[in-house]
Amino acid sequence: MEYFDTLRIPLGENASLLLADASVVEPEADLKYYPSLPLGWEGTPSDKEHPLISFDPEAENRGMQRLQLQELKEYYWELMATDIDAFEVDSSLIQSTRKQDWKPKHRVGSCHGTFKFVNYLGTAWISVKFRHSETALHTIRFDVVTVKLDHENEYRAMVEAIAAECQQLLLDWNAPTTVHLAVNPESRARTLLEQFLFLRHVLGPDRLDLFLELLHRRPHVMLARERRWQSAASGSSHLFLRDPLRFGRGWQPALEGIPGMVAGYNAMEILEERKFDSLDTPPNRFVKFALHSFRSLCEEVMNAEFKDKATGRTRAIRQEQGTAYLESVQMCDALDQFLDSSFFDDVGEIRRIPFESQALQKREGYRDILLAWLMLDAAAQIDWPGRSDAYDGTNRDVATLYEFWLYFVLARACKERLGMDPLQDPLKKMDDALPFCCLADDGRMVISLKRGETSFCRFRWSRDGHQLRVHLFYNRKFGRSPDVRRRGTYSKGFRPDYTLVIIPEDIKEGDWLKAEQQAEDEGRIAYLHFDAKYRIEQLAAVFGESGEESDEDRMDQKSSGTFKNADLYKMHTYNEAIRRTVGSYVLYPGSDPVNEAGKNRFERYHEVVPGIGAFALKPTRNGSEPAGLGVLMEFVGDLLTHQLSSFTQSYRVSYWTESTVRESSEEYGAKLVEFSLAGKPPKDAQILLGFVRGDSDASLCKGTKTFFCHAVEWKKGTVRKGDGSGEPGEPTSLNFDPFRSDVFTAYCQNTAADWVAKVVDVRIVTAKDRAAETGRQLCEMNAAYYYRFALSEIQHTLRRDVSHLVRRRPGKPVACRLSDFVLSPRAL
Repeated sequence: MEYFDTLRIPLGENASLLLADASVVEPEADLKYYPSLPLGWEGTPSDKEHPLISFDPEAENRGMQRLQLQELKEYYWELMATDIDAFEVDSSLIQSTRKQDWKPKHRVGSCHGTFKFVNYLGTAWISVKFRHSETALHTIRFDVVTVKLDHENEYRAMVEAIAAECQQLLLDWNAPTTVHLAVNPESRARTLLEQFLFLRHVLGPDRLDLFLELLHRRPHVMLARERRWQSAASGSSHLFLRDPLRFGRGWQPALEGIPGMVAGYNAMEILEERKFDSLDTPPNRFVKFALHSFRSLCEEVMNAEFKDKATGRTRAIRQEQGTAYLESVQMCDALDQFLDSSFFDDVGEIRRIPFESQALQKREGYRDILLAWLMLDAAAQIDWPGRSDAYDGTNRDVATLYEFWLYFVLARACKERLGMDPLQDPLKKMDDALPFCCLADDGRMVISLKRGETSFCRFRWSRDGHQLRVHLFYNRKFGRSPDVRRRGTYSKGFRPDYTLVIIPEDIKEGDWLKAEQQAEDEGRIAYLHFDAKYRIEQLAAVFGESGEESDEDRMDQKSSGTFKNADLYKMHTYNEAIRRTVGSYVLYPGSDPVNEAGKNRFERYHEVVPGIGAFALKPTRNGSEPAGLGVLMEFVGDLLTHQLSSFTQSYRVSYWTESTVRESSEEYGAKLVEFSLAGKPPKDAQILLGFVRGDSDASLCKGTKTFFCHAVEWKKGTVRKGDGSGEPGEPTSLNFDPFRSDVFTAYCQNTAADWVAKVVDVRIVTAKDRAAETGRQLCEMNAAYYYRFALSEIQHTLRRDVSHLVRRRPGKPVACRLSDFVLSPRAL
């Protein structure tokens, strides 16, 4: 692999095309020929960490273009020719939906410009044509790759992982239930690319070579017998010796004086038998049939046409020389090499599929080819309308592909990593959502995964005898809703990429929508959101280097309207706007060495939720587990365990929040600001209405800032002593807790006084203590013990009619909520 900042590519007709890093000041300086480049190419080598131009002379042998450019980088191009005005430049970018990324600058005698690829991986091209003609002078094809993913390994692993997941879904659904040997042209044309992806996943370059080598080393053979008649003079046969009459023919009398073979007769010919190992067996016939089927598929891919989504024109993959074409050529060559070998010289044509063969089912090489052939048929049964969002023809929208791949990974991890039991749903649209994977009436497996449309899969999660119902949604919409009990936001609508809906186990069974609505009505539902951000490479791109917003960030926001940490802000928005959200997190294909708690997550209080954060999740080589999946699933498992418990701070906060917002708004209003007492909200504060016999007693309480009421009565039937003391009896029944009183006011004749006071202390004192404090005789004390309320911060207010609160209980204090008192009608 060679790396360059600049390349000059000769086109013929005294013309050439210059490709360079747009930041290079003099792209034509120091151009030299290098042995690794094709004849006539010149370049300037690069020493950058991520060079923009790469050239690999061996890439075509691996199904890739020799020339590779980087995604998201800006390139400069210039056409150099004797007569520049005789040519014009075309590109796949001009025909794409992102035409604004191709910026040509045409002037008389000059033709140059810049371009870049955004969210695009795969094969692209730049073509130089004669003006006013469709004839191309030269077409330069290259692969668009990314530094976020190892294109040859991790990116391909992501594409193949989707094929593998579809394959596993088919197996989970016990499909294919039948094998269709008849070819449906319409179905085959629709799923051609899926079939090739399946084939490439099961029989990739390394695997195909391995399987064919296994067939060579340990082929399935059977003992064959070959019989033919030979002259008796030259042949010898144990069969003839055992039964001469049966295995001999042409009997003639023996010459006189010479004993014959049998009773004076000699056989002119005897039947000779030869035993040998033969490769003409049913398993080998099937392998020959399957390999020819694979080769036919590769030829179809090479000759296939696809419709360009931007222009609506039909183009051939062969003309594009894209990745799919090169991979199919590579696989076709490998198959031809094996099919032309002597292995199949004596192998006949298949008459039926020998599914009962143990060799075909269990022997290495044979079983893998059988699986690949079955998966080709199964791929034709998959109906996935959203596949064109991720890949079509020679290019792939890598951001969408990453979204789809993540949903497959999350759905699989919920089942295998967290041990969730999947719940299946019929193919029926509810709440504008379809099941992620289900069977249609005609037996096809339908994958409802399409950008902009909602799909879901459901699970039941168990831990220590308790359960939660978990729904995993893709692209679920949370619209603006004024009803605080229902799903939605209070501002604008949002559509997170993935949402986990968590519902308690005691919510009644039934269809999933009714279960969610019941959980919403009871305020016992939680949402966990994830957003896929393919363009992020490092955690610092989300949280910043220090985790704090700098002055430079604020200036960028004011001048350009953009946010350096916009993805972080969006997670805050989800938490704030979407009701009952417990957390929002970014998923990105990063290369961070580890997702360490405290670095990738921020918790609002002291527990795992509520919070925001980010997790690196990217595909790995050879189909192994995605990097970072373990950390993500550990977090989800901790969150589910947290949600299962009611002994958490977040549960208590959620409980009281739900209780508060469900109360009528009429109970709150401007009336509550008539007076201000620091402390609890009026709905949670307790006001004590103390009974007094008249305004003079009320004024006395106000002046002394104290109020007394009975706590323990004198014992009945006892004679009090001469000093007025006696024996204590039963506690006074008050029907409330005096020690929880926050505010005090006096009342008389169902009307409250025109002042309120804050209760700063509540204690129990003896009758003797009260008598001493008030300057009265002990004999005047009607109770053995009293509650003493110390008052402060007296404020004036309007008199109120409290008859509905005291309910004709003169002589005893009454307690109620402060809000109920304030909302009482004003006394005239």
